Amino acid sequence: MGRKAKLKKKRKSSPKKVDNSGANSDEFVKHLERQGYSLKNPKVAPDMPDKKIEPQV
Repeated sequence: MGRKAKLKKKRKSSPKKVDNSGANSDEFVKHLERQGYSLKNPKVAPDMPDKKIEPQV
């Protein structure tokens, strides 16, 4: 049996997962808030300056 055939057989024999998107989205938001992020007040990166700054010699 080849490598791809073994992987295919393994995928077919593995049980299917049931996904609860409602519960997972709540957990995702809670996980982000624990890391210090907020979906209500997102932190954005500062804008890049338009002018080119010459290095000091």
